[in-house]
Parts: sequence; C-alpha cells; structure tokens
Amino acid sequence: MKKSDTEQIRQENKKQIIETLRSRGAMARVDLRKLVNLSPATVTAITADLINDGIIQEVSGDGSPAVGRGRPRVLIDLVKDSVLVLGVKLSMNEIRIMLGDIKGNIINESIIEVQTLKFDESALLLSLETTIGGFISALPSSQSSKIKAIGVAVQGFVDTNKGDIVWSPALSFRHVSITQQLEQHFQLPVTLANDANCIAIAISNQPAYQALQNYVVIMLGYGVGMGMILNGRLYSGHHGAASEFGHTKYETDGAQCQCGKRGCIEAYVSDYALYNDASAMSLLPRVDQLHPSESEMLLLNQMAENKDLNILSLFERAGRVLGYGIANILALISPEKVIISGPGIRAFPYMRSGLMSGLENALVPELIAQTQIEPFEWQEDLTGKGVLVLALKSID
Repeated sequence: MKKSDTEQIRQENKKQIIETLRSRGAMARVDLRKLVNLSPATVTAITADLINDGIIQEVSGDGSPAVGRGRPRVLIDLVKDSVLVLGVKLSMNEIRIMLGDIKGNIINESIIEVQTLKFDESALLLSLETTIGGFISALPSSQSSKIKAIGVAVQGFVDTNKGDIVWSPALSFRHVSITQQLEQHFQLPVTLANDANCIAIAISNQPAYQALQNYVVIMLGYGVGMGMILNGRLYSGHHGAASEFGHTKYETDGAQCQCGKRGCIEAYVSDYALYNDASAMSLLPRVDQLHPSESEMLLLNQMAENKDLNILSLFERAGRVLGYGIANILALISPEKVIISGPGIRAFPYMRSGLMSGLENALVPELIAQTQIEPFEWQEDLTGKGVLVLALKSID
C-alpha cells in the first residue's frame, strides 16, 4: 500500500533524526532540533515514538541511561543493538561479512577466502548466498532477528540504480545483477555500492568533515577510486556509476589498466601498477603482481625509505599522475577539499612532491588555492564502515 504524503514526510523526518544521532552522537533535543531544522513539536513526537520502539533512549551526560528527577539536561542517543545490518565486501579472492549495529559499528565479522576470478555468474551468487546465510545462521537468534538490511561493497564499476556489478577486477566476467536475487533470497533490502563511495560515506561521518558540503575522497589501494559528496549528498550520477576517477586518462595509449584500456590514472598509481613496475626495476619477491599483498607494498615503502632511487622515482611519478587527475577535479567542480585515503596512503609521503608538481603544471594557482588537499590516515577498513551506513540508510 502506498504511503500518504504525510506518512512519507514523517518517515523521512524519522530517518533524518536517526542519521543525525548516528553521525553526531548523543545530544539534547534542543540541539537536535537545530541540526535537523524541524519544529520542537515534530522532534518531540518523533523521538517519543522512537523511544517507544526501543530505537533511542534518554541518557545522562556520561552516556548511561537517565534516571530520577531533578537530573541535569537529558540527552537522547541510539540504542546500539536495537537494529542490526549486514555489510558484505567483495574484493579480489575474498568475501568479508560484517555485522553492524545502528550506529554503524562493526560488532562481528568473518573473512572467507575464495577464488573470485574462477566464478561465473551463478557461482558468484551461490557463494554470496551461502556465505551470508552461513554467517547469519551462526549468530544467536537475539541478533539474527534484528537484521534489517544488507549492504554490498564491490571493487570496480557498479550501477547502483539497477543493482548491477558492471565490471570488477575481482571477477572474470561483466554485467551481473545481484541485489534482486539477494533480496529475494534473504527477504531484506539490499544496497550495492562501489568501495570508494563507501569510504566517502564513512569519512563523511567523521566529526572533522560533517560540516563540509562539497568534497571528494580519493581511494588509493589495489585500484584507484573516488567518492564525491555534492551539496552534502553522495553523487552517483544518472546510471549510479559516477566518479570513476581511476579510469580517467592520464596518457593516450599509455600503461595497460586492468579495465582493459590504456593510460588510466589507475595504471600508474594503483598497488598492482606500482608493484609490477617496481618488479621490472628491482629484485622483488615473486608474487601475483596483479594482487600484491599489504606486506609486499610495505616492502616498497621500506625501499623508498632507504633511498632506493628506482622506487622513489616510481612513487614520484605516481604522485605526478595523481596531481594531474586532481587538477581536472579542481577545474571542473572546485570542491572544498580533496581527501586522499585508502591503504595506498601508506606511500603518500613519497608521492606528495610529485602530486604538487603535477598539480602546479596542470592548473593555474588561483584554482589550486581554493581547495585543500589532505591525506586521511587509513587506520581501519573504512569500506566496511561505509557499507554498513549505506545499509542503515536503506531501512524504511
């Protein structure tokens, strides 16, 4: 049955209050009203409903439930285990399943190693159903009964409108629809996003960035991705596959990219590109050069720290390529910030000078000065945190 306009507005207001509490934490109702720009009566009514539903609770200043009369100003906060969601991260040879609470915290997880490149479409879907189903079955009923949505993060191009994986370096085939089958199998809403967009969502919940309205997050790692926040919202384009920064071109007929084309930024800046080029210059461990491990990439960092000129030149070139790409972003949309993160941020100190050189060669100083470019330390898997938030946003 279709919701009335009044019901729809109330539902959107409720989601806005929950998302504000998720990103900002416990606060007084008067402060909440200012942030969500709703009337006192509306906030009072909706928070009362949410308390009755067990979604939020009144707490004291130290976060404990508020009790007694004559107490200090009462805050409200989300009840962290009132609603749970699943996050699924599909990457090269790995499926990671995460259980998240209503605040977007990871409270349980499992990592399964699989040969993703050997999957066909049916094998992929069967593996996801089996892996997710096994994870849910292993949970106590007190948790499994509270799961309300699933979010799936994938490396590569995705069509979020259709719920399709268009292309991923983790798979040997293209164009597979996964959300519809997963929704039918688990009877839960399923949201699909690429990993860079998930990182952008996770960073948008960080206190230092919550006031920003227009910025981009560039992810460095196995590939090179980007999430774009415009007017305070994630921008995914008409087909849901915008911001493929790593597959914009640096050089005509240049280095081979895993997407099948040549000259992409990713073909110079990604982990696989750096390790492959470094292997041609230096004696390195014989590994799968299309998927170097974290320890192997840290070896390149160590060589750079030890002043290996070959490795330093590779990082400098990667930074320069990145700088040219960022120059295009600044010229086109003039964001407040460009935030660079992902596991590849480990090498940012060796890329920084090349990045600034490429940026200054490509763009006039007046356009560069309007935007701050800064690294964001990769201390946890922000992809997982972001996909949980996207799953939470999909709940009615």
